[in-house]
Amino acid sequence: MAEVLSRLANTLNSNQTSGPNTNLRGTKAHISDTFSSTEPDKLNNFLFQCWLYFRANPVQFDMDIVKINFTMTYLTGVVQDWFEVGLNQEDQSILQDWLSNWNLFVDELH
Repeated sequence: MAEVLSRLANTLNSNQTSGPNTNLRGTKAHISDTFSSTEPDKLNNFLFQCWLYFRANPVQFDMDIVKINFTMTYLTGVVQDWFEVGLNQEDQSILQDWLSNWNLFVDELH
């Protein structure tokens, strides 16, 4: 019985330390590219990569705000600057709807 419990504990520990890029089935997902407004034709591919990453990590990305914050870390250049302005406006109590709604965020990206 002690051996079975020890193996179970080891399995649980390895699942917890496997990192954010794996789900319970061991499928790895990653976002290989950042997105910059200089190449707008790559936006759909970028959003698809994000969607796949969210599907591979459903527990981690169960709320729109988490998806949005994560995705914003992959923005660069002018598009990053645009969203940074919106974030900074929160300090002035100006709230952007796209900060908490994934569909509005995607619309704003487009």
